[in-house]
Amino acid sequence: MAFNKFDLENIKSKIPISGEIEKKTKLIKKGKDIWCCCPFHNEKTPSCKINDDIGTFYCFGCGAKGDIFTIYQELFNYNFLDAVKELALKAGVKLNLENNYINEDKNNKILEILEVSTKWFQNNLHDADKQCLTYLKTRKISDNTIQAFRLGYSYNSKTSLYNYLKSLSFQDDEILKSNIVKKDKNNRPKDFFYKRLIFPIINLQGMVVGFGGRVLDNTNPKYINSPESAFFKKRNMLFNLNLSKSLARQKKNLLICEGYMDVISLYEKNIRSVVAPLGTSFTEDQLKLSWRYVDKPTIMFDGDDAGKRASYRAAVMSLPYLIPNKSIQFINLPNNTDPDSFLINNQKNEFIDLLKKPTPLINFIFDTSSYGISLNNADQKISYDKYLDDLIETIRDSKIKFFYKKEIKTLFFERLRNYSKKSFSNIKTQISPLMKKQIHSFIASAFNHPKIRKDIIELIFENFELETIENEILHFLNSQNVNHNTSKLLISLDPKAQKFVESSILIDKIYQLFPYSRPNYDENQTIIEIQESVKNLNTRLSNLKKINKSLDTFGKEKTSLNWEELQRINRELDKDYIDN
Repeated sequence: MAFNKFDLENIKSKIPISGEIEKKTKLIKKGKDIWCCCPFHNEKTPSCKINDDIGTFYCFGCGAKGDIFTIYQELFNYNFLDAVKELALKAGVKLNLENNYINEDKNNKILEILEVSTKWFQNNLHDADKQCLTYLKTRKISDNTIQAFRLGYSYNSKTSLYNYLKSLSFQDDEILKSNIVKKDKNNRPKDFFYKRLIFPIINLQGMVVGFGGRVLDNTNPKYINSPESAFFKKRNMLFNLNLSKSLARQKKNLLICEGYMDVISLYEKNIRSVVAPLGTSFTEDQLKLSWRYVDKPTIMFDGDDAGKRASYRAAVMSLPYLIPNKSIQFINLPNNTDPDSFLINNQKNEFIDLLKKPTPLINFIFDTSSYGISLNNADQKISYDKYLDDLIETIRDSKIKFFYKKEIKTLFFERLRNYSKKSFSNIKTQISPLMKKQIHSFIASAFNHPKIRKDIIELIFENFELETIENEILHFLNSQNVNHNTSKLLISLDPKAQKFVESSILIDKIYQLFPYSRPNYDENQTIIEIQESVKNLNTRLSNLKKINKSLDTFGKEKTSLNWEELQRINRELDKDYIDN
């Protein structure tokens, strides 16, 4: 009995050989390589090298070598047939059992057709119709990147792909089985891809097994993929993993984006440990595949609503499969932004900063799911708390379940505490505008009274924290000649600061509330009144610190005593305003 070669390769790609060898001997990591003492002969120093990328082992001591099927036959006493069946069951691969080798020859023919088609697409990209190449150049994709991804174009003015393949003596049944050609409604062969940018999809062994195609205009569907086949299963593959797997393991990070062009654009900018699902939602198989290379891959889907929903689905999907040291994390892009547009509109170092600050899985789930929950609605709080419980229950690993439940409940109750504080902190909101106007009156006085300007500025800097624009204005005033009048000062200010002064500082409302800031007010009296005002304002600021401290306590211990303390300070603040 012969097995389909693609089934065997699929099994090997899903089950790391190191995990099976580890059942018999201890593994040692040396850089990106894995070594062990050979399980086939006695030795004290590791001489057996394991390669998870291609699923093989080799002992430099005794010469033993093989793959995961060899391990099951030699170490676990399976015959080859039973080893394949057992590992297929473990990997979730449905076997295509054949009684002869005819099917293997057909598969080799199909692979040959796919490789020939790839070269035909590549040649078309540089043919007379430059539409596709022009599109790539507008996306700033270089010739090196085009070559690395073997990009092509599914249009040729002289012949169709079907006719080209027929000219090379391929048979109709082989061409149709390759899925590069389909039959139209009149049962005639027709190219599957037409006038599309072509992305060859390459498996971990470096073979083209399918294609993605993107239109160059606004017609729909925007993207299509080859139909699935025995060796092209979209849910089991990640675009560009063949090029990025070694770098991912080296850098200990794998960035998972939404689409082909995201990957290619990032690759162009030398961000190369990046992959994408093949036009489907991120799947369990893709998650486990990414875990073969890194412990915590990073999801960075688009910042639009669809991308946010896809990210959240990936987060929830991952929960049942979490095991110690295996998780995922997330990068939130700004609204309606994808990786390419972010890099076009921002510096590369800003993108790198985003990558350095991913959101952990449990935080991402809480932040996303709690958005829009009304914390003053008891029914919503109860329903949401139950939703969190149901989510955590999907986690199979008991230890992860325990700590994730503790963490997400902490996040929820912290949100509730902060909401409680906010509900009782309206005092600060009420008095802040008046305090701000009083500080603005000091700045107005500095404008209108040049002889005491530096004294006023010194008082302000010593006692108050200011906004950036207020700081800039005061530093500007401090640098000016005392003989400069208000009009001359305003002309010298930059437009933004000038507009702020004219709309918030030198206005009638300030002069009415604080007469000492008027230009015609006695300067000696002005400085006296400002000094007294600063003293009173500091008293109120001190009381605000007290009330904020009490609010913190009240948020933790809601006792009647704390509430009475809050009320007492509140009355003191009210009295300050009445007196002033």
